Amino acid sequence: MIGDDIFSSALDTVFGAIAKVLELGINGLASAIFSNSVITIILFLIFINGLAILLMKKDKKYAETPDARRIRESTLLLVAIVGGGVGEYYAMYKYKHKTLHKKFLYGVPIAILVHTSMLAYLLMIGIMA
Repeated sequence: MIGDDIFSSALDTVFGAIAKVLELGINGLASAIFSNSVITIILFLIFINGLAILLMKKDKKYAETPDARRIRESTLLLVAIVGGGVGEYYAMYKYKHKTLHKKFLYGVPIAILVHTSMLAYLLMIGIMA
């Protein structure tokens, strides 16, 4: 029927235009973010530190629940090593979790020092400038 064909054609045109705008917007956003290394590193650090805080909070909750499946210490340490040391250190003392474990007491600050040193070095040689 003619009315259905017109409606279907108009709907296809509208959805096609929306899809094109979304495609251009996502491509533009991705190219803007990933073409600037400083923005990329800042967004990564925000994400990984937020993840570290969430994981420590969740593990603390699991620790208080009997028979709950816990998050592995190796996973928590890996998040700190990858870049979430600041968030993990904050969460350790905010939630009073893993503060007596030597792995965390020394490992997390060492990870923070290593990452700070790496960022300082990159700034000094001008890669991020």
